[in-house]
Amino acid sequence: MSVIVPNYNKEKTLRACLTAIYAQTSPAAEVIVVDDASTDRSRQIAAEFPCTVLAFPENRGVSAARNAGADRAGGDLLFFVDSDIALAPDALAGAVAELRAHPGCGVLQGIYDLTPLFPDGPVESYKLLFEHFWRRRDVGVTATTMFALTAVPREVFTLVGGFDERLRDAEDVEFGTRLPASYEIRTSDRVVGRHDDVDRLWPYLSEHFRRARTYAGAVVAARWAPAPTPAGPESAQRRAPHRIDLGSVVGLLGSALAVTGLPLAGWSPWLLAVPLAGLAAFLVADRALLGFALRQRGPGFLLFATVMRFLTHLTEFAGLALGLGRALLRRSRTGRVAAMSPESTR
Repeated sequence: MSVIVPNYNKEKTLRACLTAIYAQTSPAAEVIVVDDASTDRSRQIAAEFPCTVLAFPENRGVSAARNAGADRAGGDLLFFVDSDIALAPDALAGAVAELRAHPGCGVLQGIYDLTPLFPDGPVESYKLLFEHFWRRRDVGVTATTMFALTAVPREVFTLVGGFDERLRDAEDVEFGTRLPASYEIRTSDRVVGRHDDVDRLWPYLSEHFRRARTYAGAVVAARWAPAPTPAGPESAQRRAPHRIDLGSVVGLLGSALAVTGLPLAGWSPWLLAVPLAGLAAFLVADRALLGFALRQRGPGFLLFATVMRFLTHLTEFAGLALGLGRALLRRSRTGRVAAMSPESTR
């Protein structure tokens, strides 16, 4: 097994990440750190370990870093782990066992522990609680790929064609849309890692906005106007772009309606029912997550988690709307240019 660690300015967590990799009960054959032009002490920290370090002279993004690591790796099994995650001691052994038990699996992804790698406040606590809940809920066969701590057989990675290096967000989700439908995507709670997540509100919301905007352009728009895939055999049966989670859609639209419907109350008090209906839809759609927050952290954290989830939905709604609008506008312009070309008039 080859472990690939993409890194950019993670001096805070890189040592913990590599220490955990070298403490595995089932050691990796090789560890490759791909440093994406860090400006902190990341390269010096990586040099403390017996790993291979690939250093980019300029920042190219996580897609390019993962692809470079995969190109350099000699193993038949690639395990990608982000440099802000410390794997549990049996994570690699668990990945190997799961892939042996499910030979049709093309992507095996792990889950986050509820305990952060470095506790940094309530925003991080909420983010990890949500990630843990969502990933554990999807244990087994799932529809979406995530590459924070994920194993992929080399032949599958080669077949798909690696990551789209044009993408710096949602690149892991887009990878899954090119995975042939004959392969399963599985999430396993035998592969666990402690994550040092975003811990401030504005960076948290900015991250969700960027990912939603990129996701809409790279994945959602493909449902209505499929574009050629950047790599991979054209003859392979392709997986559907992404299975829509109805609960998430209801929560997203309910949150948006709760805000955009408020001005209606100025026309008539009866129209206050519109934003209230949106708020009710949001609460019902996210009741499982909010109930989990209550059981894990108590009533005070439940209130905080409710506000965070509401803000997350609003941010993602704005990102999806902008990303989808831009993607469809680009496709429309491309179609008009093609229609006006000399070849189309012959």
